[in-house]
Amino acid sequence: MTTIIGIIAAVVVVLIGFAVVAFYRSLAEERARSAEREAARLREVLDEVKDIAWTNREIAPDLATIIIDTIRTQEQSDKRRQLP
Repeated sequence: MTTIIGIIAAVVVVLIGFAVVAFYRSLAEERARSAEREAARLREVLDEVKDIAWTNREIAPDLATIIIDTIRTQEQSDKRRQLP
């Protein structure tokens, strides 16, 4: 009788372990998806800033050039860092 209780307890512990691992894995996946959404949002903001700088370059041409060049340089270096 005690061996059956031991086996049942071991199975319960293993199932709880699997549940905990699955829970933390889903949390990590959600954090990754959240980070991807935030990165996409920031890329959109950066594109908007670049467009605003380009559209209003007559107001402050030197500043617009600096903003656009800085963004383009960073975009190019990011493309080089990506894996094929």
